[in-house]
Amino acid sequence: MTKAQQRAAINKIIKSLILDEITQGAALRELRVNVLGLRQEAYTELTGVSRKTLSEIENDKGNYTPEIINKVFKPFDLKVGLIPISSSALKTLLR
Repeated sequence: MTKAQQRAAINKIIKSLILDEITQGAALRELRVNVLGLRQEAYTELTGVSRKTLSEIENDKGNYTPEIINKVFKPFDLKVGLIPISSSALKTLLR
């Protein structure tokens, strides 16, 4: 996958996450598998989180700190942020 293709895939996944079409865990799994093509073991080495933690996040289990979430999304230049709850406000913001 070229850098441009990776960026397009990342943007598509982020948009689905922001629009609440997929969960945070599903987004992480899609990014890890479809963009980087990494198995969990390799991704844990890259991010420094345990395989158990990664698995729980990808399965939307557990309650992890923003620091941990930032670690697992860092390879994609993503971090925890705030977005409007209202779908109309969010759509206005995304225009």
